[in-house]
Amino acid sequence: MATKNSQPEPVAVPENTRFNFNSLNTLAVVSLATALTSIGAVAAVVTGHIALAQLKTEPKSGRALAIAGLIVGYSTIAFWIVAAIGLSALRLKYGFDGPMGPIEPMGYDDHRGMGGGR
Repeated sequence: MATKNSQPEPVAVPENTRFNFNSLNTLAVVSLATALTSIGAVAAVVTGHIALAQLKTEPKSGRALAIAGLIVGYSTIAFWIVAAIGLSALRLKYGFDGPMGPIEPMGYDDHRGMGGGR
């Protein structure tokens, strides 16, 4: 039976099982990071493809990060295209006059507002 004051023995991690971050492809990380911002979706696709090309010739890790960046980047671009088409279709069907009717520029001959004063 263990006493309350006894602490578990630390587990020794062999040196060769630690992840070497120096072997990680930088563009693969950049691809995933920019894909998550939604604004950098195009940059994510570009850096993801460059990272995959580099990983074919270099013995580095990061292939999964580059693929994840490509998936999220392409998905974001597809979302924005579908949203633009949908909003355009809604505008064509219902118009875009605003909540108070069509917007008319206020000129000097307008008696309701600026400068009409007659």
